[in-house]
Amino acid sequence: MLFLNLGSGRGISHTILFIVLSFIILHIATKRKSFISLPFLIGMVTHLALDLPEVPLFFPFIEYDFLMIKDPLSYWFYKLFNDPLVYLTEIGGILILLLILVGNKLFSVKEIWDYLNRNVDLVNFMDKQKPINL
Repeated sequence: MLFLNLGSGRGISHTILFIVLSFIILHIATKRKSFISLPFLIGMVTHLALDLPEVPLFFPFIEYDFLMIKDPLSYWFYKLFNDPLVYLTEIGGILILLLILVGNKLFSVKEIWDYLNRNVDLVNFMDKQKPINL
């Protein structure tokens, strides 16, 4: 959105309607595999909550004035380096990523790639198991 000069990115893509529709599409595209679509939903809702109050949650049901920024990339960099909430959450995300990489001993692109492919086999195995009826 920034590179296409369509605003800050906190427009339509940061609404409850977008989250619900993207979750439904992903859930159907993954053949109703909730172990893929539910983490996506949780991540999207968490992301939206962290972006509050600057998001139009209930668009298109409530009218919002979307702020169109002439140079959104400069604005994004300005916010990144001058807003403590923004840079602290970015640092937190980087630390979580590093924790995952170091905890799984993934120190090269090849190791990361092999790790992701190994877990695809685990997902396929889980998918073939009989569902537990409660």
